[in-house]
Amino acid sequence: MSALPWEQTPLGPRADWPVSLCAAIDLMLGAGAPGALFIGPQLVQMHNLAFDALYRDGSAATRALGRSLKRDDPDSSLAKAAGEVFAGRSILLASQGWTIGASPGTPAFNLSCAPIRDESGQVGAMLVLAFPVTSPARLDAGASISELQHRVRNLLAVVRSLVARSAESSDTVEDLAAHLDGRIAAVARVHGVLLRNPHAGVDLEGMIRDELLTQSADQDRLNLGGPEIVLPPKAADLMTLAIHELATNATKFGALSQASGKLDITWKLDQAGARGQQLELVWMESGVAIASQAPRRQGFGTNLLKRRLPYELSGEADIEFRPGGVVCRIAFPLAPVAAMGSSSVWGVTTTAGDDA
Repeated sequence: MSALPWEQTPLGPRADWPVSLCAAIDLMLGAGAPGALFIGPQLVQMHNLAFDALYRDGSAATRALGRSLKRDDPDSSLAKAAGEVFAGRSILLASQGWTIGASPGTPAFNLSCAPIRDESGQVGAMLVLAFPVTSPARLDAGASISELQHRVRNLLAVVRSLVARSAESSDTVEDLAAHLDGRIAAVARVHGVLLRNPHAGVDLEGMIRDELLTQSADQDRLNLGGPEIVLPPKAADLMTLAIHELATNATKFGALSQASGKLDITWKLDQAGARGQQLELVWMESGVAIASQAPRRQGFGTNLLKRRLPYELSGEADIEFRPGGVVCRIAFPLAPVAAMGSSSVWGVTTTAGDDA
């Protein structure tokens, strides 16, 4: 897909694609189900590997990339469904006998079609997820599709809010672009996990290791330790952003920027009375040659840690710029995975069944 000359399609050069489209592509590529995007008025097609595998003819899959569904197959059920989806409605094409290609024996699929909105809130693409009609889990297909659609709406709501809040704390366009790319990528990784298994939550240690891996952290200078913790979706959204901001700061200015630096990340569960179990995570840097000083203004990361995370998760967070490195403590009640299914980041709240 990356090798396709997209500048020759209605989408234009990849460098000009908006942030919302790039986030939607990441989401589609990481989906556990076969998925495709149909983008813009011409319904330009992209799809993931699982969708690609549905084509009996591999060359047909290649030809489908970048094609205009509106131009090449305007009478198809998908092209007709796009009219409703671009009006803002999620629809299910159930038991339509829809197949990939015309090969005999190709299974039919139910198709979940959901709108993908851009930075302005307008529908810019249609996300399609395919589920075999003959699947043993067909009785649960409606609930699964609804959950996947909910995840898609949540992710795009978070992306739009990240764009707005990052813009508020950025002095230049270059500064905005540099920070926004990493933040959206961090959130997309978490939602990729949730899409593959919406009810399983997100493993805390795996999330932390993934973020440190993207920062190319030296494993010999890291110490991670704590019990196995599974975060519900809302907590995972906020915690991945918090870890991303701390790791980015450490890579630029702190323990991960100097050979003498070390980073300890530990977590535990405590009983919190009537509130049940409470997760406490401590991020501690040491060995930084120059004593750290608190920044003169509160940026995105500090605001997230001191204001939004405590408010959204009913917890608390402190960050200290000590000689030798940053120390941050985060604590909040750990609700069951199924009890915190909505995402509420930076004042954008969505619940199942709502359009973000």
